[in-house]
Amino acid sequence: MSESGLPDRLRRDGHAVFKNSLHANGWLEKGELVRDPVRLDGLARAQAASIQTHWPTADLIVGASQCGAVLAAFVARHLALPVAFVNLQDGQMTFHRMNVPASPQRVVLVDDLISTGTDARLMVAEMRRAGHTVVGLSVWTVRQTALLPEVPLLTLWPHPYQTFSASACPQCAAGEAVRWEQVRE
Repeated sequence: MSESGLPDRLRRDGHAVFKNSLHANGWLEKGELVRDPVRLDGLARAQAASIQTHWPTADLIVGASQCGAVLAAFVARHLALPVAFVNLQDGQMTFHRMNVPASPQRVVLVDDLISTGTDARLMVAEMRRAGHTVVGLSVWTVRQTALLPEVPLLTLWPHPYQTFSASACPQCAAGEAVRWEQVRE
């Protein structure tokens, strides 16, 4: 475990190229936690405690079906709040049919990590369009280059790696071979 609290088993050091063509000096393998319910629950408990402290009036936890659903459900359980899942596809957001919440709700969006911020911005915009108030965004960590929506943000730890465009990548400039290809954090 690093000083920041980041579990070392998530770290993948070395020249990485993401599916979106950005480069980095490493990436985080969230599967190391997501596939272990006990460890995942520990992080969910930490996120829930932070949410309770900062946004005690929240009444709905929302996670994206593709990546954040399991984590959102764990967090919601610790807060004794309902959870809803959203499907994100082609720049559109729809609620999963199991819980289409009536508006207005005070929503906290929960995710594991944010690389670009594209999905977070879409979720915030669509939640607002649906009549909900997004009180905040709770994630494990955020890459420094992410373009975030204008909502309060809670993270568990700082992201340990830097992100670069291909043309500004210091590993490429130094001739370092790519160690990790087609990464999706």
